[in-house]
Amino acid sequence: MILHIRRSGYVAAAILLLYGLLTLGYAVATPVFEAPDENHHFYTVQAIATTGTLPVAATRPGVGDNLARQEAAQPPLYYVLLALLWGRSGEAPVLQINPYAQLGQTTGNPNLYVPEMGKTAVWQTAVLRLRLLSIFLGGLTLLVIYQAGRLLWPSSPDRAWLAMTLVAFLPQFNFLHAVISNDSLMILLSSLVIWQVLRLWLTGVTRRRLFVLGLLLGAAMLSKTAGLLLLMWVIGVAGWWGWRDGSPYGRWPAARDFILLTLLPAFLLAGWWFWRNWLLYNDITATNVFIELAGGERTLTASQLWRELVTVTQSAVAYFGWMTVQPPAFVYWLWGGIVLFALVGIGTAVHRRHSIRWDLVVILAGWLLLLTAGWLQFMLKTPAEQGRLLFPALLPVTLALAYGLSQFRYGWLAGFAAFVTSCYALLVVIPAAYAPPPLMAAADLPTTVHLIQAPLGALELVGVEALPVTAVPGEPIALTLYWRKNGEVTQPPTEVITILGHDLALVGSRHTYHGNGLFPAIFWPDDQIIIDHVSVYLEPAMTVPTETRLFVSILDTSERVEIGRVKVIPAQWPPPDTPALAQFGEGIWLTNAQVLTTTEQIEVQLQWHITQSPGQEYTLFLHLGDPALPPVAQADGPARNGYYPTRLWAAGEVFTDTVTLMLPEGLGHGRYPLHIGFYDPTTGSRLPLAINGQRQPHDAYWLGEFSTTIR
Repeated sequence: MILHIRRSGYVAAAILLLYGLLTLGYAVATPVFEAPDENHHFYTVQAIATTGTLPVAATRPGVGDNLARQEAAQPPLYYVLLALLWGRSGEAPVLQINPYAQLGQTTGNPNLYVPEMGKTAVWQTAVLRLRLLSIFLGGLTLLVIYQAGRLLWPSSPDRAWLAMTLVAFLPQFNFLHAVISNDSLMILLSSLVIWQVLRLWLTGVTRRRLFVLGLLLGAAMLSKTAGLLLLMWVIGVAGWWGWRDGSPYGRWPAARDFILLTLLPAFLLAGWWFWRNWLLYNDITATNVFIELAGGERTLTASQLWRELVTVTQSAVAYFGWMTVQPPAFVYWLWGGIVLFALVGIGTAVHRRHSIRWDLVVILAGWLLLLTAGWLQFMLKTPAEQGRLLFPALLPVTLALAYGLSQFRYGWLAGFAAFVTSCYALLVVIPAAYAPPPLMAAADLPTTVHLIQAPLGALELVGVEALPVTAVPGEPIALTLYWRKNGEVTQPPTEVITILGHDLALVGSRHTYHGNGLFPAIFWPDDQIIIDHVSVYLEPAMTVPTETRLFVSILDTSERVEIGRVKVIPAQWPPPDTPALAQFGEGIWLTNAQVLTTTEQIEVQLQWHITQSPGQEYTLFLHLGDPALPPVAQADGPARNGYYPTRLWAAGEVFTDTVTLMLPEGLGHGRYPLHIGFYDPTTGSRLPLAINGQRQPHDAYWLGEFSTTIR
């Protein structure tokens, strides 16, 4: 058993206080509207407060509220409550969208809106005030979880506060209740409904409790569409109860009470809303509005579903911003360990045949399964890969976790681990994600910076930090650029980074406001240098190995400057063909050579295995004719057409190269030997060639003979 604490009420109060302080910190640290759909939630509230009527979702041009988007079709209870806090004064803020925001990705530009631009202290304060309601609702949810735990385990209050702790310090719970979101009300109401059902099941049925249950169900259906699933679950519990021998619902009067005191009030409260949806959208749940505004119903493959389920799992623990800010892996590992230990504890309790109320297990698991089924059906139609959508089932999940952890003496340490993850996300992860780039004086420029001092429009690219030596396709190349203003900036300029690979193909590009969208140049001071960290992802299918060229420019200007080159190699080299055909120098092995001929050209496909870096530039030659005489035709040049020269070759590499020799006009009839080799372009001396350890004449490898007829 976990550590028993008699004054569990004080412990619960302390947890509640810590939750409030932490979540208030999240509310302050998270920039306004940088949470999923917070802007649309806010505009829905603002529309109700300003007009005194419910908005209509814009399903076609000119009809409905475009700012609120799909949230205008959400059940209205949460928005009406917030509209009372917002008041009838105040206009909707006009914000500058960050055109390069990468929502749902963690590759930069985490912000949907450009910071500071168009914002005023008045409405920022109003948004924070509205966020406080979410914090308050989250606190009530924690109290309900605690009371449910006390109801289930009256002699083990430590389980109740442990369940409360796991939710109070779940980073995603803190983040969700630090922003404007109708999820906070739905989570509270679903927890209240579950608690009320447990009270009815364990302590008896009264008409007052049935009536309260009906009011809670009606409020839940007016909060989110998941309220309909909650109603189905309650009806299912009641039906199962009625089926059981000797239960109150086995008699007609009790069934009548359930219908009159629970179902009827619920439908009287919320029924009008579903009728309104039918009239406006021809769908009582308005799900078609969400699907339409998301781009239409989609087809989800099994692999896509699996990837999205991984995202759902992660976002149930910690995923901030517009699914753009992700904590390090240890946060997920800690929570995975908590869940694993809880499951082991549950298994241990079952194995030891501890007293378990299996009827309660069925009831609580039934709600989790029903909610999951409803969410999965929705996700199959439109993107919904967010774990918060399953939070209405937090109460049964956290009660199960607390029960499992209580089987261990120090199971309470799971609450401490949860607290650590929440604090880390608040103090490190979120601030780092939205921090503007640092500034420095020109005199403090590090000596490691490669000076460029190139004017690009109204800006100057001062320099670049040393580039990485190698990179891998599909991975980012991290750059540190040093900028300053070079004139008047009236609009945010767009920084453009371009990477060219083999055959000058575009293998990576990035368009962004400076500071990964967080610090456009319009806000820069005149006398400071901006240190801009930016990453550019390489194309996964790019041709490798190759030496890429990196360019920086400003959109809509003609200037472009090359800032350096980066070697790109495969994540894993293929095995070389064996045995080797020949050795050039100390570590260049020719392991395969195939000759393809036409009447116009000779093409030679080669495989190289490098065991020691050449360390310098060599020219690869393909000669037709006697190697002791000037060739009748030749193709000389850097390896891989110059896109991967020998100075870059390193031990362990295995790659192919293709050399093409165009046949000259007037080539006489005969048989011509074909040789390949390397020479130093400065001295003209050939790289030594050995076969089976024996030095070969002329240091040229014989590929065969080419026969020609009169052309």
